[in-house]
Amino acid sequence: MCGRASSLPAGIEKQARVIEGSLTDKDALLSAMEDIDTVVNLLGAYMSLTHFVLRTKPTPIGDAFPGILSAMRAKGVKRIFALSTPSYSPDPTEKFSFQWTVNGLIPKVVVPQGNAEMVAIAKAVAAANDLDWTVFRVPMLTEESADLPVAAGLLGPNYKGTKYLSRASMAVWILEEIEKRQWVKKAPMLGNY
Repeated sequence: MCGRASSLPAGIEKQARVIEGSLTDKDALLSAMEDIDTVVNLLGAYMSLTHFVLRTKPTPIGDAFPGILSAMRAKGVKRIFALSTPSYSPDPTEKFSFQWTVNGLIPKVVVPQGNAEMVAIAKAVAAANDLDWTVFRVPMLTEESADLPVAAGLLGPNYKGTKYLSRASMAVWILEEIEKRQWVKKAPMLGNY
């Protein structure tokens, strides 16, 4: 983990190695990449009344990704997962239903800077052709059970997922995908069903 130790739950250092630093701190990033084989990025959208009113769309997290990817390459880390939004769709064969078109528009209207941030992260990761990336797009996140099944796929008539996904089941899916590698260099939409 890379961030501020004070913002993490007490005792986390017993379960994870904590590296304090910012996303632009090259030394901290290199240290965070030491002895790992997979990066899971859960950073993303944030609310800002100023950006909502002014309709500005800064992307400081997305802008930091070249440095993150560079640190990965320097330490030989090849696998990365990146959280994104349903409005990011790199696959031209994907078919958006009316429901998913509306779900994709909501973040663009309500949280324009957050949506821009999530898309910037996804684009930076998906452009890293030398890495084994997976951009996983999520709908509304819930606190439901880890046992809920997760549909992963491209949007279209055969997609089974709903517009809800429990955070716990998302974590289970990521852990399984690290082993299965079914979505390398792809951007599946996730949803409980």
